[in-house]
Amino acid sequence: MQKCQVGSAEKKVFASTPRIDSSRAKAVTESYMETEGYPVPLRRAMALRKTLEDLPIRINDGELIVGEIAPYDRCAQVYPDYGIDWFIKELDGEPFRFEDRPGDKFLISPEDEQVIRDIAPFWKGKTHKDQVYARIPKDAWDAFQIGMIDTDYLVICAEGHVIVNLKRILDEGMGNVRKRAEKAIEKLDLALTEDLKKLPFLQSVLINCDSVEMFANRYSKLAAELASQETDSQRREELLKISDVCSRVPMQPARDIHEAIQSMYFTNLVLNIEGNGSAFSYGRMDQKLYPYYKSALKEGWTEDDIKELFSNFMLKLFQVTRVLDWNSTSSFRGYVVAQNMTIGGQDRYGRDAVNEMTYLILECQAMMQLNNPLSARYHDKCSNRFMNAVLDVQKLGGGQPAYYSDENYVLGLVNRGVKLEDAYDYANVGCGEPLIEGKQSNRPDGAAFINITKALEMALNDGKDPRTGRCLHKGKGTLAEFETYDELYDAFMDQMRYYIRMHVIYDNSLDLASEEGIADPYMSMLIDDCIERGKTVKEGGAIYDFCGPLYMGIANTGNSLAAIKKLVYEDKVISGAELLHALNTNFEDMTTSPTGEEIRHLCIKAPKYGNDDDYVDDIMVKYLYDIFEEEEKYHTTRYGRGPIGCTWVPSCNTVSSNVPLGKIVGATPDGRKAGEALADTTSPMHGSDVNGPTAALKSVGKLPNILLSGGTLYNMRVDPKTVDSPESRERFIDMMRTYLGDFKGQHIQFNMVDSEVLQDAKIHPEGYSDLLVRVAGYSALFTAIDSDLQDDIINRTIHKV
Repeated sequence: MQKCQVGSAEKKVFASTPRIDSSRAKAVTESYMETEGYPVPLRRAMALRKTLEDLPIRINDGELIVGEIAPYDRCAQVYPDYGIDWFIKELDGEPFRFEDRPGDKFLISPEDEQVIRDIAPFWKGKTHKDQVYARIPKDAWDAFQIGMIDTDYLVICAEGHVIVNLKRILDEGMGNVRKRAEKAIEKLDLALTEDLKKLPFLQSVLINCDSVEMFANRYSKLAAELASQETDSQRREELLKISDVCSRVPMQPARDIHEAIQSMYFTNLVLNIEGNGSAFSYGRMDQKLYPYYKSALKEGWTEDDIKELFSNFMLKLFQVTRVLDWNSTSSFRGYVVAQNMTIGGQDRYGRDAVNEMTYLILECQAMMQLNNPLSARYHDKCSNRFMNAVLDVQKLGGGQPAYYSDENYVLGLVNRGVKLEDAYDYANVGCGEPLIEGKQSNRPDGAAFINITKALEMALNDGKDPRTGRCLHKGKGTLAEFETYDELYDAFMDQMRYYIRMHVIYDNSLDLASEEGIADPYMSMLIDDCIERGKTVKEGGAIYDFCGPLYMGIANTGNSLAAIKKLVYEDKVISGAELLHALNTNFEDMTTSPTGEEIRHLCIKAPKYGNDDDYVDDIMVKYLYDIFEEEEKYHTTRYGRGPIGCTWVPSCNTVSSNVPLGKIVGATPDGRKAGEALADTTSPMHGSDVNGPTAALKSVGKLPNILLSGGTLYNMRVDPKTVDSPESRERFIDMMRTYLGDFKGQHIQFNMVDSEVLQDAKIHPEGYSDLLVRVAGYSALFTAIDSDLQDDIINRTIHKV
């Protein structure tokens, strides 16, 4: 399988620098000015209606799937209702203007800039950010300020990370959503307080349904107008078909594959317009589309017809973009939107669910090579045909698709209380979090980033943060004072328990602000059983509810604990005081004996995770198990309000935050110097996994992966030349079966790009505009990310199979 030549439409999109549009910001502001005092769900629905009425629309030459967040090739809207002060600061150049950023650049016209500046004063004290910050208790705020926890990106954007019930929209149409809401309103006894509370949300459903119908009809009318002016007969027929499709979906059930794809795209496009969250994902696309695929072939469609349609859809996804403040962008580099699609896996009875639509989607990914995540579900009954097809696409570079193991996820979800038939039907959202389509609240992970390595640093310094000098939770001594490894470990876990509690307080404060000020009524109406319960997702309307933090630097922490145990307490080659001094001087004091550099060399030679070494791997397993056990004691704000679950569950997705969060951590006992990037996800630290891919996989497979039901990632770089022969391909597939099946590894994704290519692309970006690399649970254009993250990807260990 070879990557196809990029067509003119794709080239135009790749070459475009994303732009910022003010249409949504202007419409929402005008609506909010008119709806002061309205219940929040109604106010949000009216703002969405105003936006969908006013948003400029267009239909691009040759496209078959229509609808955009703004009328440019790649564009982001502005969401002042979430936060606006940061936007004005960046317009003023703090820390960069959007077009001057070192990565993730945006252009903005003087006209759009002026609109944003003009509306900003209205939002002072009224944004989601204002509401969140006003209610966060001081202790949790202090933990955020020193960088121990970080959820700041969620105060200026929607949460996203959800898969609404797209299958139900395909089967019933959004018109049935309206009927369900009308029926629910009829059943209310408004003399009852609880029923009276439900009325605004249910009324918002009616408004939202009307708004989506109006929005789709705008495209239907535009297509008809363009068709009347079109001289090319083929394009005229295409436009007439688009007009017919948009006149029906998503309000009516989809009759064919064109209507099915357009219906899902419209549904999720409005989610992106309602809120600027990432990862409004599409779930099990091959399963939802397979019946339409079979019907299309019977009706005379060819495979190429369907590929053209689906590839057009993929290009539309690539054009959806969002803009965050620079600080948040540093943790989500590469224009992250992450509208994940899932393929493969099992049906509700545990049977292999791979079908011909699965292979067609893989072929489209090979042709298009776009950055929206594609997730391939593995299980022990997967055919070699499927695994070879996945490898064919992986070898093209771009990090797609990633593997997710049913052998892990299904068990992990059932362990949380998910019904087996629903667990079999999970899909991946965002970077790789498992979620039950249409039945689960958003954000299965995506709460605070928790910097485990920083917690260890503070434990070594009696609870004090060496960078800021602040002590938020008094420690149990310093490394110079601990007489045993057990004392050190107890001090570390004491810090972790405190900061886990702080993240729960911070995140629950954010969730309460979302419930009261944002409500997400459009998203909620598309998740079971919000309408029947008369509750938004944040009020407890979903069937399942889980959320969790993202733990950072797990390899650095395990390696550091192993180094301290080995060097200080077992071999006694250095004292705790000597090591602590070396850390606090960044291994640069050459006056001591041993010198700082000599101590660093000892630290580097200590056992390292990623080499199938039980000494360090056992330490990893224990400390992670203890942290996960502590995390699970806490509940989300929806606990006791209806949904199954409502527990905080752990994740180890780092996205790209391992780079900026490493900058606030000093030197560590694994030999890492101050400010250097932390290890990403569950991956071994760069360059430390020296015993080959099998040993690395064994180490990762030993972790308590079943408990990581919030989702996790493992990045591996593989030399693409080593999987060229039939024999090496077979070894590679056998390795995957062992890791994902026997070891119950949860996830793995690959960068199969030569280092020489990456180095040259960094120096000569103009020649690599379409070069994709895997960053975390998503891929990004390599030349669009900043040099720090480029170096982080280049420095990952390269394995040969």
